[in-house]
Amino acid sequence: MNIAVIIDDTILEGGAFQYSLSQALLLEKNKDKNYNFIFFTRIKQNVKILAGYDIKSFYLNWSNLDEFLSQIGRNLLISGIFRKLRISIDNKFDRILRKHSIDLIYFLSPSGLSLATEMLNYIFTVWDLNFLDSMEFPEVYAKREFERRERLYQTAIRKAVGVVTDSPATRKKIIEIYHIDKNRIILLPFLPSNSVGILEEEYLRNYVDIKKKYNIKGDYIYYPAQFWPHKNHLYILEGLKILKEKYKLKINAIFSGSDKGNLKFVLNRAMDLGIDGQIFYIGFVGDRELPYLYKQALALVMPTYFGPTNIPPLEAFTMGCPVLYSDLPELRAQVKDAALLLDLKNPNTMCQGLLKIIDKLPEISALKENGKRKVEAFIEENYLDLLKNLFDDYSLRLKTWK
Repeated sequence: MNIAVIIDDTILEGGAFQYSLSQALLLEKNKDKNYNFIFFTRIKQNVKILAGYDIKSFYLNWSNLDEFLSQIGRNLLISGIFRKLRISIDNKFDRILRKHSIDLIYFLSPSGLSLATEMLNYIFTVWDLNFLDSMEFPEVYAKREFERRERLYQTAIRKAVGVVTDSPATRKKIIEIYHIDKNRIILLPFLPSNSVGILEEEYLRNYVDIKKKYNIKGDYIYYPAQFWPHKNHLYILEGLKILKEKYKLKINAIFSGSDKGNLKFVLNRAMDLGIDGQIFYIGFVGDRELPYLYKQALALVMPTYFGPTNIPPLEAFTMGCPVLYSDLPELRAQVKDAALLLDLKNPNTMCQGLLKIIDKLPEISALKENGKRKVEAFIEENYLDLLKNLFDDYSLRLKTWK
């Protein structure tokens, strides 16, 4: 059975791309006579990036015109009229996949291309449903983003032969909101990015001195996150100010990630608070540097409002970096017994957590060990068995018409 695997995010999307890459590497590694994975992407740069991991992929040339024609084709009124007039609009997406004899599509992200196919079944991925819980953030409500996501999820989830998600909390919401049979939902937990899984020998061989490279004097905390309001960089700024004024500690912060419109606001607020000299924005970080940012950091501090799961805590666990994470009901489950929790209403909890790390309290060592065990609990064979069960079931049904 030929399975088209769609990678629909750019490397600048950070965690979204890293998730797709981790999944792609697992699938490529486990190709067999029953399941042949063929990779497609709408991003030209991804073809070269995937080739660097020995994954051959095909560029899917999907223009704005193609999207417009696809939208016309799925308008029930217009498509009904076209059928009566015997006018056909070529479905470019299906045509490309037919050339590769595709039997099933696996979208590694909540891709809008899932709405384009007319002839092929697919597996859809849902990372979260935060747009329904936190619609007040501008990245969710502005420019009709809420409506776009709702239209996509209403159709794509219900039509999918399988839905992949990473947490029990999101699975529960999918069932309740979209009325999906629980047996159609596959629970595949997030994986740390491939770049942090390096051996000590490799770490030393390619060593990068982060403080020297960025001219940082003293300790730093690290937060890899796109500059969206929901990432809550402001919380860190307020915590650093408290550390400076109340505890006479000058701790720096390294922020990495693409600007999604909120970077200027964050940097201006740092200036207003008088801590702009402690903030180091380094933009996009490549795989080679990422392990060193974690390993040399005082801690990963992640006061995000969105979850229920995120990749950075897993990366920090892997590199032995202490984690401070949002104390929100759904989020805390991911880091249970492995992180210090942040009261998002009180930045002083960040200060208290960092003081514990600086003082090297025994509980910090215990948390780091628990984090390491969480990551090591991942068993590749069991992980893939969940997908293969879905592939097996679909393959059996496919025989009835193909």
